[in-house]
Amino acid sequence: MTRRLLAAAALALALGAAPAGAHWGPGAELVSVDWQRLEQADGASTAVDVSADGRYVVFQTRATNFFADDDPDPPGRIRQGGVFRYDRATGALALVADGDQLDEQTGDLLLRGAISPSVSDDGRYVVFATAQRLVPQDTNDNVDVYVRDMDVPLASDRAASGAYALVSARDGGDDPAHYAPRDPPLPAGDPGSTVFPGQAISGDGRYVAFRTTELDSDLPDRASTDTPPDDVFVRDLVAKRTVLVSKTLDGSGPAGNALAPVVLSRDGSAVAWVGTNAPIQTRMLAGEVTDPTIRRYYWKRWDDPGAVTRRVTGLADPDDPACPPDGSVTSSLTATGPCYGPLAQIEQGSVDISSLAPALSADGSMVAFIAGAPPRPAPAGDTALDVYLTSMAPGISRKAGTRVITIGTLLANPRADNDIDSVSMSADATRLLLTTTRSQFLAPTPPLIGAQRSNPVGDELYLIDLARNETRRILSSPGGDDADGSVGPNAQLSADGRVAAFTSTATNLLAGDANGVGDAFAVGETPDPATAPPPSGGQGAPVDIVVGGGGNAAFGARALSQRDGSLLLRVSVPLPGVVGAIATTVPPATKAKKAKKGRRPAKPRPRRVASAKVRVKRAGLLRFELHLTGRDLGAVRGGARLRVRVALTLAPAKRGRTQRTSVAGTFARRGGA
Repeated sequence: MTRRLLAAAALALALGAAPAGAHWGPGAELVSVDWQRLEQADGASTAVDVSADGRYVVFQTRATNFFADDDPDPPGRIRQGGVFRYDRATGALALVADGDQLDEQTGDLLLRGAISPSVSDDGRYVVFATAQRLVPQDTNDNVDVYVRDMDVPLASDRAASGAYALVSARDGGDDPAHYAPRDPPLPAGDPGSTVFPGQAISGDGRYVAFRTTELDSDLPDRASTDTPPDDVFVRDLVAKRTVLVSKTLDGSGPAGNALAPVVLSRDGSAVAWVGTNAPIQTRMLAGEVTDPTIRRYYWKRWDDPGAVTRRVTGLADPDDPACPPDGSVTSSLTATGPCYGPLAQIEQGSVDISSLAPALSADGSMVAFIAGAPPRPAPAGDTALDVYLTSMAPGISRKAGTRVITIGTLLANPRADNDIDSVSMSADATRLLLTTTRSQFLAPTPPLIGAQRSNPVGDELYLIDLARNETRRILSSPGGDDADGSVGPNAQLSADGRVAAFTSTATNLLAGDANGVGDAFAVGETPDPATAPPPSGGQGAPVDIVVGGGGNAAFGARALSQRDGSLLLRVSVPLPGVVGAIATTVPPATKAKKAKKGRRPAKPRPRRVASAKVRVKRAGLLRFELHLTGRDLGAVRGGARLRVRVALTLAPAKRGRTQRTSVAGTFARRGGA
């Protein structure tokens, strides 16, 4: 059975009803991969998101080898990755939007590309930020927010394809936002608007939450660029409405002061974010610290005309009906009363929470968040970042609505003290996905199922199932060994809580992982072997994934047709030495020479058409061209296509065996120029 079929079979199990005794892993499914070429990414993959049922994973990558053969780089430029969508049911990899564009000669950044993806429930719509102009009306030189409709194919002219919709647009139409000039301007694209990866788009793809950055704007519908930066907006792509969310307490204007994590509930009704300057946007009690630089969590039903910005948690509890209008609090860690909140201190504590995204349930009523303050009254020795779950339902105080999920402590137990670094949540708020180096979980955390890890090498993935009252470490090698690398920030959990998407530097999560960079993965809940149905066929030996067309996993290449008819080779070279390349024709099988009577048809013979040798002083990505001559060059310049197989060798500079690989390519003039 092929690995693609295995992936589809595994997904079919993952999407079915989870039987009692279901487990996670072992191993993980690589999603930053091109199965058509059997190529793993030649650059690191970072931010991820996953569709509601776990079928689609979108990821941000710096890989240069995932673009289609008929989709060449712009002249003189190299695209450094972008955002891609992987279909776990079919193994198909699809480009969402191009990444950064670099100068081919100098490597300088020329244009900022797509970052920070989020995907709709069905996988059709993907939101991201980019400085590239993807619709005709976008004429500014700033980073803007876009949504891609994956059902609409891309054209070489991205803006003319109709696949993109501008999100950071003015209220009432499609006019792009305008931003105050930056001094000095950035040649690759000035700041403008951005999104937070993984949680920025509603399940139906209609609503997007985004934030302006650094520069004043004319959003949502100002006559001039006088809206301050760091404001939160929601765009309704159907009604073409752009609504300011982060307002002052009296609703008279923008409050600003929003930081990077801005998240949207799956039903599109609620927004949560991290921000500063609480006194201008929320009710404060006497005795509270009003320092405008303090980070706090905020929440709002953005489309309710009477809604105000509410604090999610903290030292004070202005939501408690028993707290009078003139209520007050003190800095005591142990005092109690109606005006005191669920935490002994401000949620920021002694750490910076500005990059720690809250997570929302599907209807936005439940918020999971990470705080640097202990619960009230403060237990001795608690200094870690921990997870809380709170209800924002009307009439519920912060204390009554809050549940402590994890507690860390230094008291003779350093394994329980490491921070929780990110949290994601299922649609019904019954499952939480954590990344952390913590290896022991104390009550009230549900008990850990399975052995704890004695010596984590980095962040691990843990799933807390509140309905089953259990905590599981859900990531290991195919043989059950510990992962040998760290999980990246902001792992994401599917709406059903059954699939986790994440990035990791681990190299032992699947066979053949040898690209030496962080990759994007998915891992899902599957039945235990005792309850699983028998397999339909043997799996056979695992298929190695290589960076290139074949051969050694660390020595590989990609061949790209150039506008002038040459063939550009991008070769991953693991060590210094001499790289040799020989291009040999691949004759069509149907065009054998006509045989004479009584003889077998003569098969066309491959012939050498180009070659080159390049000395490499250090390991890295090598780029060089193969050029045709004579009749072959004339034919290609006249419009012919010449298919070749390029055999590559690497003779090490020091003693060692010669490495070999090969890649398919086509000499053809791209773009007609």
